[in-house]
Amino acid sequence: MRSLLSEDKKAQLRCEGEGLQLLSRSSKKGLWRKLAPDEMIKQYKGQMSVSAEMYFSPEQLKQRNVQSGKIKFYDAQGLYGTVVVDVINSRVKLD
Repeated sequence: MRSLLSEDKKAQLRCEGEGLQLLSRSSKKGLWRKLAPDEMIKQYKGQMSVSAEMYFSPEQLKQRNVQSGKIKFYDAQGLYGTVVVDVINSRVKLD
């Protein structure tokens, strides 16, 4: 994936989660809130920040490969880039 904002510091991006719930932080002191699929990500000092929240069942935590998901970023032309997220429980040994 190309670096976000390296070419265009005024890029307008939105993102969607696939397999995980995306949250945005409006301030360091405030509560996290859900990021709407059509909401543009706000820049702060030339950077964009998106936090992902994932929930796991006790059964998932017994597995090595706990969960996978993607964060897809879109600009006005369509898909801008994709980040793949794999959650692995390193305490579970490989067979």
